Amino acid sequence: MRCGGCCNDEGLECVPTEEFNITMQIMRIKPLQSQHITEKSFLQHSKCECRPKKEITARQEKKSVRGKGKGQKRKRKKSRPCGPCSERRKHLFVQDPQTCKCSCKNTDSRCKARQLELNERTCRCDKPRR
Repeated sequence: MRCGGCCNDEGLECVPTEEFNITMQIMRIKPLQSQHITEKSFLQHSKCECRPKKEITARQEKKSVRGKGKGQKRKRKKSRPCGPCSERRKHLFVQDPQTCKCSCKNTDSRCKARQLELNERTCRCDKPRR
């Protein structure tokens, strides 16, 4: 499930309040070449709520600031409640929208099932050190 759709007020947006990761094994097939199984993690939403849009609250705060000259448009950035995860390989991390904390999509048990260890710094399944 993904949060989205309409709320009963234009000042509200549908946002996830509870999330979880699901990892699927996908077989990649290259005809007449090779085939191998890869894992893909997806963020699923389990609960959604209508909450005030961040964009609208930011706009209301800026109303007192003078606008640009005639004919010039102000570039609007869609504000996000959290900044992105700072790690290099962002796709290996998931961010909690409530706390803004970044954590690994992979789990230790998922890595161990493949005889690997979870490296919590990189969030990758690595070969165990001997």
